Amino acid sequence: MTVPSRLLQQCFQEALAGAPELLARCADAAIASLQAAEKASKEVAQRDRLALAWWGLLQNKIQWGRNFSDHLRDALLAAPEAQTSRPALLSESSLLSLVEDDAVNESLESARLVHSLMPVVEQQLAVLDALMSSVIGLQTVQAERNPMRPSVFVRALRELMAAAESEPEVRALWLRHMGTPLGRELQKLYERVALILQRANVQEAGYRVRLVDDAGASTRSGGLSTRSGGLGLSSRAAGLGVSPTSQWQEMGYATSGQDTPAWASADHLPPMQTLARMQPGVDHQVFHEFLNQGGKHFDRHLTPDYYEQVSEELAAIEAFAAIPVLDESMILEQRTQYRDLPVVDRPAREVGISSQLSQKAWGSFAAAHERSRVLMHLKQKAQRVSQAVGLDLVRTLVSQVASDPLLLGPVREAVVALEPSLLRLAMANPRFFNEDDHPARRLVESVAQRSFKFNDEFAEEFDSFFQPVQKVFNDLNTKAASDPQPFADALTELRAGWEVQDQKEMALQDNGLQSIRYAEERQAMADQIAWDLSQRPDVDNAPGVILDFLYGPWALVIASAKLGDPDGQPDPGGYRKIVSNLLWSVKKEVTLKRPKQLFDMIPGMLATLHAGLEMLGKTREETKPFFDALMRLHQPVLGLRRARIRNDAHNSDPAPLESSSMSMELDETLPATPEQRKPRPKAQPWLGQRELEAAGFEDTLPTDYGDLIETQVQARASEDDSQAAALAEEAESEDLNAAAVLASLREGDWVDLYSRREWLRAQLIWASSKGTLFMFVSRGGRPHSMTKRSCERLIASRLLRPVNAQGVVQKALLAMATETPRRVEPEAA
Repeated sequence: MTVPSRLLQQCFQEALAGAPELLARCADAAIASLQAAEKASKEVAQRDRLALAWWGLLQNKIQWGRNFSDHLRDALLAAPEAQTSRPALLSESSLLSLVEDDAVNESLESARLVHSLMPVVEQQLAVLDALMSSVIGLQTVQAERNPMRPSVFVRALRELMAAAESEPEVRALWLRHMGTPLGRELQKLYERVALILQRANVQEAGYRVRLVDDAGASTRSGGLSTRSGGLGLSSRAAGLGVSPTSQWQEMGYATSGQDTPAWASADHLPPMQTLARMQPGVDHQVFHEFLNQGGKHFDRHLTPDYYEQVSEELAAIEAFAAIPVLDESMILEQRTQYRDLPVVDRPAREVGISSQLSQKAWGSFAAAHERSRVLMHLKQKAQRVSQAVGLDLVRTLVSQVASDPLLLGPVREAVVALEPSLLRLAMANPRFFNEDDHPARRLVESVAQRSFKFNDEFAEEFDSFFQPVQKVFNDLNTKAASDPQPFADALTELRAGWEVQDQKEMALQDNGLQSIRYAEERQAMADQIAWDLSQRPDVDNAPGVILDFLYGPWALVIASAKLGDPDGQPDPGGYRKIVSNLLWSVKKEVTLKRPKQLFDMIPGMLATLHAGLEMLGKTREETKPFFDALMRLHQPVLGLRRARIRNDAHNSDPAPLESSSMSMELDETLPATPEQRKPRPKAQPWLGQRELEAAGFEDTLPTDYGDLIETQVQARASEDDSQAAALAEEAESEDLNAAAVLASLREGDWVDLYSRREWLRAQLIWASSKGTLFMFVSRGGRPHSMTKRSCERLIASRLLRPVNAQGVVQKALLAMATETPRRVEPEAA
């Protein structure tokens, strides 16, 4: 049985989808193994090397999880291109002669790793070798031609390590301790891939028995036929005119460009047969001319060669349609395999135009061949070159959006599922995606932007958002209309539901937002009031504690009363008037001469002071230090009164004016310093307890966050005391970077925020005019406010991470205009 090479895509996607988690588990196991070896070692130098190795592995683990898929994709793509006349990279047949074979340019540790994997995966690999040999068109099993052989994974892993560590000894330790966990992971992967091929009814190739030692046998009997395209493609695929490189590109892999469509320049159209195929993309020069300038050559009629090729492509699709697809359980397993990871550490699931989607969610268009069938039927109906190019542009744009890692997997799958409806629009208006106001473009962009409210595809809130999207997208596919009006209606329907939800959230967040805006306005007014008070002549020689009180809490009291007065009175509550009494009451040289006036003034003055501070939200415990200081400032007059009372009671001579205790010079009696006499505007507004709670400061106080940072720093410091200076420099650098990141945030930007031991997607909705306070809102209108310093600490600790939520469609268009194919390096010999 001949199976189209597209089946390789499903196998590769299975490997790539689980690559980040596979590497994370291997790294964790290797770290534990290295730590155990360090504890068991009695040699100081060896312990240092082991500690350095596991510490480096710990530092690189997260970044490797993001990059391993790219390295593995390149390795898988390059693997089938290896020629049988040369030794395969660390192939099993070359292991025994590794030291003597100069053609194999790999380290001994890499060879040992592959060798250690073989006993673990031997049983599963034997089945996979036979199936893969059949898939790539071989009559006999050739293990070295298996594109998913263990050496390919070792190669990707080795390249990943080489990019992060220049010391060969450290890399050797990493490889050595990753052997056992990597074997277990490959064993499970090979079982899953073999199951995919068996469900596709792939027959195993036979094993060839060698009766004599024939050095050239593998080349003569097992080599790939050049007639099949050099990649083991079936003769049927080659006969249909589908080049092997274009098939690889269609899977989403880059190629060297040798067999890419013949777009010579923007002024030259491709051959008609090329236009008729399922193009993986459009050359960016043609893209520019077609969308921005047009051209008469795009109005040319399509030729008979074009339609003949379309018919052949449709025949090939029918062959693909006969291949069994993954069942729902496997699709669900692929989707949920990262569910237990923190949302910010989940690798983006692989989604593309050739991905198989859930039939339960997307019906018949879940199958890639059904979407391709719509494309080719539309190409069959096309009459002009512009229509054929427009169809290819839609497919290219869908592919770009589907590969955007910032979008959650279900959203990217939804865009892929909508492809048939978007393709139909291109028949009537091939350049519609270049129109900012086109309903289809606005629908895709609006759904994408709305999805940035969520960072977890498994959350109930996301499901509530996504179900209506899924419904309207399926409805659009069912209508099969070429008119853009259904897209406008769909967007109107979605926005109506979003508006209801937004109104509920706005009602919840308005309280906090109003509180913090009010606090900023009150602080600005209080700063002006403090300045006005500083210009009064009676503040001269006033004690510093009194001026601190007037310029701080009492200015806020006056401002609060002013803002809360609907009648616009000049001095609501009499809080300005009390300033004169307060300043007079602390002038000892005056009050000692007029004690009765002070005694009459104090009760009313204290009542007004307490009332104003309570209106501000300050408790008696908070204000007690000030009133204690004020009582000590009044002590001379109060002492005089007590002395006279004692004198009258005992008919004794009058007591001295000032006793020894009253003559003591207290700190409160000292005049204000020059700095205290000049009020300074506050860096950030003062907020009372009620305002702090309403604005969401309680959610961002350093509780679990502080514990986490302290633990991390202690863990680092305990490893090696000599790293203290380096850690200090690193912290300083992180502070500078965090300040730059915070300065780049604008209202409306999205972030991932770690709060109360969970990752939330939050939006910046307000920043103070001085850039010292920030308010974010997460799901359900939940507010999170924090100071500039708190924001910077969270950013530096990766507990607040900005999300690049720029226009998704515009970004895809830009990528299409600037993207150039990557060159795939041949597998090292």
